[in-house]
Amino acid sequence: MTNYETWTLVVQVAVALVALPSMYLVVRQVVILTAQLKATQQASEAQSIISIVEFLQTSQARDARQAVRATLSTLHHDQWDATHVQHASLTCANYDVVAALLRADLIKNKHIIIENWAPSIKHCHQILAPFIETKRAQPGGDRKYWSNFDWLRDQCSQV
Repeated sequence: MTNYETWTLVVQVAVALVALPSMYLVVRQVVILTAQLKATQQASEAQSIISIVEFLQTSQARDARQAVRATLSTLHHDQWDATHVQHASLTCANYDVVAALLRADLIKNKHIIIENWAPSIKHCHQILAPFIETKRAQPGGDRKYWSNFDWLRDQCSQV
């Protein structure tokens, strides 16, 4: 083996010895960055769920749902006054918005919302179904009006 070949071999070994720890560090960084990305995604998901819960738990939304479940459930929808209609509309709209967010797959763990609010969602939809149909049939109404609320009820029925 010539001097040139010997030095070439020494340099290649030296480069390999430096490259191996460098590769280890790169792989370790990728693993750490992947873990950080996953943690960020989980935090974002948790924040999304918290935001929906806060939306559903505003006093106005809770009062409307309570009115629907306690008062409107005892009255025929033709007997509702303006306040009753307002509570019904707000409940439909709130659940429709939540359903739209869940349907868009903006929240991966939508079962958290569906499982925890299923009794309220199903009961409210049952009470409000004639009201929803009336709204859809009115001039300017549309069959798609509050259709996300229908979808949400269907998801709750699977629980």
